Amino acid sequence: MGKERDIELERVYVNIGKKVILEDVSFYAEKGEVLAIIGGSGAGKTTCLRVLTGQIPPSKGKVQVAGVDVLRDRESLKDVLGYVPQLEEVGLYYEFSAIRNAVLFGRMYGIPKKDAERKAKEILTILGFKSEELMRKPVGKLSGGERKRVSICVGLIHEPRVLLLDEPTTGLDAHLRIDVLNYLRDINKKYKVTIGIVSHDLETAEFCDRVVVLDRGRVMIFGNPREFVERVPAGYAFIVSFGKLGERDLSRIERIRFVTRVLQVGRGTVKVFVKRIEEPLNLLVEELERIGLTPSSIVSSDITFTDYFRLSALEREEETYF
Repeated sequence: MGKERDIELERVYVNIGKKVILEDVSFYAEKGEVLAIIGGSGAGKTTCLRVLTGQIPPSKGKVQVAGVDVLRDRESLKDVLGYVPQLEEVGLYYEFSAIRNAVLFGRMYGIPKKDAERKAKEILTILGFKSEELMRKPVGKLSGGERKRVSICVGLIHEPRVLLLDEPTTGLDAHLRIDVLNYLRDINKKYKVTIGIVSHDLETAEFCDRVVVLDRGRVMIFGNPREFVERVPAGYAFIVSFGKLGERDLSRIERIRFVTRVLQVGRGTVKVFVKRIEEPLNLLVEELERIGLTPSSIVSSDITFTDYFRLSALEREEETYF
């Protein structure tokens, strides 16, 4: 038997009038895991979040959070569930400090002020607040990334078993997005809290134990992102840039004997997937020069879940929303 499931949708349907919003949606996260719920606009990810938080009842199916049947016992959710909204202004008092926000929300759960302050300082320290001065600064004077982390602190103040976050990296620069996702992994390890992250960004899956990708209200992919990465037919990948690159040049690169796939990642830039061979970098440069394509730069790159998703879409000749 597997571990206890802390987040679970089983054969869930949501209909609004005659419109089907979710159709036969099933996915789960076991206790202590981090789950990414990913989709483009209109995919159904926000509806899944509203179903999990009890805001929308499904037309059909089973929904459980931390052992609580969301349909039958919504009142018990508040004790086991923490929620971080996409917009900080919805959940934070901007004129108060991070610590005071946490104390105010802790009061709703009957947490004494001293205990809430101690817990808030502990959580904020894990989230990268390096001084008490920063913790006591008005939230309105903090940066976007700092406010996002205060929201996470508030969502954790009552020590929930499950934490759900709605687009926690939206509006942040690339390095800040990575910081937030790393902080969430730290929180997951420290408190053993099960985390569900709703996002439109495939990159989020790299930080998670499970990923579900939704498209037009149905599950497209569900599983361990690392297992999907292992399905990419390559041992190595390289980001290669050229001064000029035509459409026919992509086909020419793909015909190199040890190249398995090629993805365009920018103007004049491709990601080249190579079989597991000795000295792949040197051999790739030699073969590119042999066919008249001299790279201006070439660097080694990890093979990612985003690569798997894009390559799969190309094989199916489907457009993606990502």
